[in-house]
Amino acid sequence: MRKKFPTTLYNEDDYSRKRTQSEMQRRFVDLQFKRSELEKKLKRVNEVLFCLGREMEEHFDK
Repeated sequence: MRKKFPTTLYNEDDYSRKRTQSEMQRRFVDLQFKRSELEKKLKRVNEVLFCLGREMEEHFDK
């Protein structure tokens, strides 16, 4: 025999689960955006370091 759960309890659990899932999805998207921004910054830093390294080689090779 199956246990019967009150409809309101089931609805509250379902709402809670959906709310948690929605919050996790929001955080996931936010972290993806932040990662993308950090990758752009890192790429720029690498470009600057590469150029600086080239300039230093030119300066010290003279």
